[in-house]
Amino acid sequence: MKKTKKQIKAWDNYRLSLLLEKSKSDDHFEKYITVIASGALGLTITFIDKISPLEHAICIWIISIGWFLLTATLFINLLSHYIASKNNTKAVQDIDDEKEYDDIVSGINSRNKKMNRLNLASIYTLAIGLLCILIYTSINAYNGKKNHTKPETEAHYEKESSTKSAKSKRENDTITNISIEQ
Repeated sequence: MKKTKKQIKAWDNYRLSLLLEKSKSDDHFEKYITVIASGALGLTITFIDKISPLEHAICIWIISIGWFLLTATLFINLLSHYIASKNNTKAVQDIDDEKEYDDIVSGINSRNKKMNRLNLASIYTLAIGLLCILIYTSINAYNGKKNHTKPETEAHYEKESSTKSAKSKRENDTITNISIEQ
């Protein structure tokens, strides 16, 4: 069955709207990957600085792997931006060179496969990196609780309080006589 010009125009408009949605989705994907990876790096640095310093931490190799994977995620994401730009330039060049439609589509599909692999790699490195950070955080939060029962400020207050109390008792002691020989 042959399509009318109205049906062809409707399909072209629908196709264009799908391409625009895909473009928005791709932009959001790239942005969210970057935000999540960089945010996780920042949060773990804060965790180590404020909650579980490296001097008291165990299994530091887990956080190292997590950081490496998050950094790899950011690098892969940057690489995919660069390659996407090159792919678009190549597609425009193919159109300008008036290549056959099937050849252009074949080239685009081939380049899209590479981009899909990079995007999957980003997802995997992000997921495994976050998992490593979660494991490290859980281990060290538990380890910190087990090995450090009183917060540092509370222990300092108790020490200072007991020192003042002992000093106060010595100053007010009127009963104890210590003879001093000359």
